[in-house]
Amino acid sequence: MIKKMNGSIGSPAEVIPNTKTSGNPELDAKFREVASMYEKQFLREMTKAMRSTVQDSGLVKVNQGEKIFREQLDNEYVEKWGDKGGIGLADMIYDQLMFHYGPKTLPQRPQGPLTMNEKSNFTLNRVTPTAAGGNSFEFKKVTDTPGEKTEVLSPWSGVLHKKLDLGPDEKFLEMWHDNGAKSKFAFKGTLKDIQPGQKIQEGESLGYLNPEIKNFFWDVSL
Repeated sequence: MIKKMNGSIGSPAEVIPNTKTSGNPELDAKFREVASMYEKQFLREMTKAMRSTVQDSGLVKVNQGEKIFREQLDNEYVEKWGDKGGIGLADMIYDQLMFHYGPKTLPQRPQGPLTMNEKSNFTLNRVTPTAAGGNSFEFKKVTDTPGEKTEVLSPWSGVLHKKLDLGPDEKFLEMWHDNGAKSKFAFKGTLKDIQPGQKIQEGESLGYLNPEIKNFFWDVSL
């Protein structure tokens, strides 16, 4: 559970693992298992190719049983070789699996999109990986203060890429940030006078949430 804290919430580095480890032991184990399996298969094929270059002298005829035993012995060598680190191929495959399919490391976020302190009525409830390879931050309202407006802030500096009206008071914003991240916000509320293509600074106000909103979602990806 991510606790409420003074000031802004912790950076994604505090709640999202980096690309070298997913933070999920089960996922890491599966990736390691697959990487090791592919490396050992490569070593088996390499060993088999090396064996094929060695010609029997013909002095002693090798029977089928001895050939099977030799293949099994080579497999044992490969298993031991792989378990002791192999040739480093498993590490390369693991890194590629993490890069393409593991959780992504997001740039450090010093503040926003909702300021949270002891007086605020929202807290970060959970972080969920998205199909696009990013993460969705869910903020949950924990207190109702009549008349209080919750301000939506730009988490990083960047450019407003898209602005849409989805319905009565329903807004959609997409920002392309200077650090390479992309933010998407969909909420009921009022926006400041901002237009697509406009440069927006880190921490700058984007608008306000309607008082009846119970949850706010911020999707961010690289």
